[in-house]
Amino acid sequence: MKSILELAYKKHNDWNNIVKSFGCNPSISEDIVMEMYIQLDADVKKGLDLYYKDEINHYYCYKVLRGIYTNLYKSSLRQKKVYLEDINELKEIQESGIDEKEWAKQRDYIDTILNEMYWYDKKIFEIVSKGVSIAELSRNTKISYYSLYNTYTNAKKHIKNKL
Repeated sequence: MKSILELAYKKHNDWNNIVKSFGCNPSISEDIVMEMYIQLDADVKKGLDLYYKDEINHYYCYKVLRGIYTNLYKSSLRQKKVYLEDINELKEIQESGIDEKEWAKQRDYIDTILNEMYWYDKKIFEIVSKGVSIAELSRNTKISYYSLYNTYTNAKKHIKNKL
């Protein structure tokens, strides 16, 4: 009896066509099929029986391919995309340099606005601006997430309106 990987490889072109039918790029479909082989090998080593009669279980392979493709697609959606125009604008800013006097003046003005705000609003804005997530702050302080979120967004709007 042939190994499960030998049986799977006999259908290599079919697996590629299945992955392409999901809307996948042909070069990436090859990688996904290879990942399926690795998954099949790991599953057989765990003790799963992937045979159907004397062939490989096609439905199981389909589900593995679909799962790998779906995970890859979801992770590509989470990746941050940077547009070429944004990079060109950033280069122009870097080349022109930052006017440190103007930046210091803006920073002082923002500090003045913050000092005029209610102490609670100011503190929430400063904490979140330093990189603490609202969810983490909510867990640590036992203050409602939505209360913190509204306070932060209102403080941010207030500062933007003053600028």
